[in-house]
Amino acid sequence: MTPIQIGARTIGPGHPCFVIAEAGANHNSDPALARQLIEAAAGAGADAIKFQTYTAAELVTRTAPKYYVDTMEQWRRGDPPSGVQFDEFRHLDGLPRSAYRDFVEQASRLGLVFLSTPFDEGAVDLLDEAGVPAFKIASGDLTAHPFVRYVAARQRPLLLATGCATIAEIEETLDVIYATGNRQVALLHCTLAYPCHDRDANLNMMKTLQVAFPDVPIGLSDHTLGTLVPALAASHGACVIEKHFTLDKSLPTSTDHFMSVDPPELASMVRDIRSAERAMGAARKQPVPVEQPALLYARRSVVARVDIAAGDTIRREHLALKRPGTGIAPKYVDAVAGRRTARAIPADTVMTWDMLA
Repeated sequence: MTPIQIGARTIGPGHPCFVIAEAGANHNSDPALARQLIEAAAGAGADAIKFQTYTAAELVTRTAPKYYVDTMEQWRRGDPPSGVQFDEFRHLDGLPRSAYRDFVEQASRLGLVFLSTPFDEGAVDLLDEAGVPAFKIASGDLTAHPFVRYVAARQRPLLLATGCATIAEIEETLDVIYATGNRQVALLHCTLAYPCHDRDANLNMMKTLQVAFPDVPIGLSDHTLGTLVPALAASHGACVIEKHFTLDKSLPTSTDHFMSVDPPELASMVRDIRSAERAMGAARKQPVPVEQPALLYARRSVVARVDIAAGDTIRREHLALKRPGTGIAPKYVDAVAGRRTARAIPADTVMTWDMLA
């Protein structure tokens, strides 16, 4: 496994999970809202805040159908998507280009890494000039090899989302990246549905990716509702977890708002991820320090069931197995039976070897 470095954060096994608050376009093209998102992500304990940088006309045709619904009610009813992507994206690509350097600096002051997913070469150039330390390549662009090559050539770490992809397609894209000399890649398992049912999260695919690409850190780009799946992903060894994030789920314009976590939920998610990491603990099965009292007092010993006089031969019916575990271990009870006592042993006494002749 080859860890990658994003800013001051090391991403790989044995390092804290890199938690990204994926604000996407939930800034609604408003720089003030964007700055509030950055501040809220820092307050919630995320490691990074991520936007999406695109120009609608460069991203989609004017007739490209939506593959996602607009509201929670539509999703719960199972309504099919309707409308075209362009009509939404044209309202979300208006952040001033000059603001990105300010976003990077604001995030840095707050202890955050600022990232953004570029969707065209102009966005790559903009983010490169703004000083982002890494690039995310969206699931939908995994097979856009010319664009992937352009991003990879910047020699920045890459987070490659793998929604909709096969192992063969991921291999092809990694070959494209590696051919540029860039080997700083992490793969993010993703189910490309907005939102995604828990039953479709398929966290076991993270294991599949780790087997197929053992030298690459594996993470999760999560589209489920709530915060359970990210914590489970951390327990599966996710090195990166990305979760859609908004200040207010009721905000208009971006259809991501309703499926995103808000600041209190993000803070809870971060706490749960850290708890999951701590809970995984050590792999070697042996007593741990916190178990020492139980090791002594929850286990059993050979105990005298009745008074046994000095010099008597101990019979099995004289013996019981009781707590604490400070005496002769129960597995030796048959070895104790038949021995003579070296001294009198009162009933309910934990027996030790020096009591035997």
